[in-house]
Amino acid sequence: MDDTTPPLTKNVTQAQLLAAEPSTDPELLRELALSTDKITRQSVAGNPNTPSDVLLKLGAEFPSQLLDNPVFPLLLLENLNLVAEIPLSTLRSILRQKNVPVYILEQVADQADLEVQLALVKNVQTPKGVLNRLTQSRHSQVVESARLHINLAGELTEKYEERIKEVIQGIIPNAYKADTSSLVVLAQICPIPEFMVEHWVQDSSYKDFFCRRLANSPATFPSVLKYLANHTDDWTKCKVAENPNTPVETLRKFATEEQACFSLALNLSTPADILESLSTNQNQTIRIRVAQHPNTSLTVVKDLANDPDMHVANAATKVIGEVQGEYTAEAVRKNPKTPPDVLEKLAQKDPRTVGEHPNTPPEMLLEFSKSVDERLRESVAENPNAPVSILKELAQDDSSVVRCGVAKNPNTPISLLFKQLARDVWVSSAIAYRMSSNKYGKYPEGESILDILAEESISPLETILQRLAQEGGEAARLFLARRFDLPANFLAQFAESTEIQVCEAVAQNLNTPVSCLEKLAQSPKTKVREAVAQNPNTPISTLEQLSKDKNYEVLLQIAQKTNLSPEILEELAGSKSEQVREKAMLNPSLPKDAVERILCGEYATHYLKLNPDFLSRHPDSLAVALNHYAKSQFALVSFIALNQPQISQELLQEKSLSISWLERLAVAQNPQATQQILIQLARDSNQLVRAAAKDKLQNFSQS
Repeated sequence: MDDTTPPLTKNVTQAQLLAAEPSTDPELLRELALSTDKITRQSVAGNPNTPSDVLLKLGAEFPSQLLDNPVFPLLLLENLNLVAEIPLSTLRSILRQKNVPVYILEQVADQADLEVQLALVKNVQTPKGVLNRLTQSRHSQVVESARLHINLAGELTEKYEERIKEVIQGIIPNAYKADTSSLVVLAQICPIPEFMVEHWVQDSSYKDFFCRRLANSPATFPSVLKYLANHTDDWTKCKVAENPNTPVETLRKFATEEQACFSLALNLSTPADILESLSTNQNQTIRIRVAQHPNTSLTVVKDLANDPDMHVANAATKVIGEVQGEYTAEAVRKNPKTPPDVLEKLAQKDPRTVGEHPNTPPEMLLEFSKSVDERLRESVAENPNAPVSILKELAQDDSSVVRCGVAKNPNTPISLLFKQLARDVWVSSAIAYRMSSNKYGKYPEGESILDILAEESISPLETILQRLAQEGGEAARLFLARRFDLPANFLAQFAESTEIQVCEAVAQNLNTPVSCLEKLAQSPKTKVREAVAQNPNTPISTLEQLSKDKNYEVLLQIAQKTNLSPEILEELAGSKSEQVREKAMLNPSLPKDAVERILCGEYATHYLKLNPDFLSRHPDSLAVALNHYAKSQFALVSFIALNQPQISQELLQEKSLSISWLERLAVAQNPQATQQILIQLARDSNQLVRAAAKDKLQNFSQS
């Protein structure tokens, strides 16, 4: 407490006793009303000796004590205008109390304040006359609540569920007045009443932002997609047909709709019978997609192999070959992860393609390196994954073509390149031209590099590298900066260069010293900072510094780092750049609590689209998200969330007293609502809330 606190209130126990004592002097009670102790203030609110102005102010915090204060009825008799003088905050509070005098309810019936009107329609005592006046309110939620009040609408004994549907359908706002961002999230994380989804599909204002986003998300509930399939918007329908979550029976309906056929052929959930019907579609692209679809039966694929269209037939023939373990050379070249067993089979037909493939096992490369086929040995020599031991052997090959292939290989050690191959008259030119810039087919630095290689042919490697670095030109320095085994002192030297491409290459090099990476992170050139961010050896302190970079290309690399601090990764997951945000959201190091905050924020839908199975793997996070949306100021959002069984008991208890009848109705319908809550809601002022609570109570008694 500060020095301005009244002396008597500094002793909390003494203050509480004085506040409760009816004979305490009114002026002292006025001082005690300022106490920071809640019990003291509460006692002052219930003390009949408290000055009336103080009493009316305290009523905002302690409405029950004000109404129970024996002096309050007397004050009403003494001053017929007292109700009009009650502070608005106090009036709002006491109107929510069950024991508020009906006289007050009648006196404030014409109050324009929204909260006062909502409190009136929530109070079970509010007379019919007052309710009739409230049906003329300018606030739509007050009008609806008044019409549903038990004293105006009467008890609802049967078909209350139909009545609930009818009433809620009538109050669903158009998309411009609804919190569509939250509704989109809820449709991806929990069941939605079908009549609501049906309304959204029929309301054109929900088309663009709402329905299209749901149709395009693999996290959207199947029950929602079933209704979206009936949308009049072709784009929405096509995305539903493409959505892996769409129920099979819904996909079957699309099979007769031409505009959705292509999407069906793309959908990995499309069953074989639908694909068979699509295999006769007139569209060439659709038939190709059907041939390539993993669910298409082999019989259908064989039929497509005889298709009159060459492209369809070729696609089907290729699939048949792959099923039988026969892969074309083109398919293997396009797939750097082709399995070794497939490569082994292809080696018998096309060994050169296998020889140059990055996934070919070393033992197979070794076998190929001894082949009599010069072109096959060349393919091994150029293979970026060829072991150094094989490259050393091939560097002595009788064929200059093979030796040139070794020189071209980025993994050929620089000692082998400059101490052996550079002395080779047939290979040195190839090395020189690779180290020179190419200007319209001419290599201006080629001759000078050849001179250096010739002059230093017996010099130590360090000398050769130094001369090439100083005299070979920018292209030569760039060539050296990219070598995996360039000594660290040269990398440090190149890191000081004013040549941007050279600095970028140094920043990308896995052998670059940390001190150089730290310095290059300060470069004014985006490409250099981007390369530093990409380097796996960049220290965490430098990455954190770069996480503040204003250029999205740099942030794009940072967001993929798994060793970032949780705070920085979460910050990047909230980036304004969609690409940066996406990389951060896909980062496996993004903490679960950070994801929970994302699911409660602006980019929840983006996260769910990228990670549709997150909540199924983390059901506790689903509870966090639903409890967040259950507190929304938008009635429909909170209504949907409060209906879910994951809502906490604490929140159910809190919302059972809500001023919103929709929230109280949701609590009454919640499968986790306790018997105590239901008994309370069975006496609610709202016709629908009472009916739902009574129905649930009946189930309680029968179970």
